Amino acid sequence: MPDYNASSIVILEQNQVLERFFWAKAHDLALTYRRPVEWIERGLQACERVRVPHDYFIDRYLKKLPIPKDQGVDAAMRDLLLEARPGPQKPSR
Repeated sequence: MPDYNASSIVILEQNQVLERFFWAKAHDLALTYRRPVEWIERGLQACERVRVPHDYFIDRYLKKLPIPKDQGVDAAMRDLLLEARPGPQKPSR
């Protein structure tokens, strides 16, 4: 078993925290763009589901850049919304 001591503790820079922790990135974006954190989390998760970089969601939906819609991300966002609802609904595919 490896030794755990004070030298094992690492203090991350803010950009490292945002890169490493999904919840921190979503919270930071929610504050920056004044949007609901739950919606941003869903958008970032949708990108991950279809293996699209988070930058797509940030650029298209937060920065509102003229980027073509990615149908996979759009479908994944709908699926995540349906999955979050209570009850027997399942996403249709």
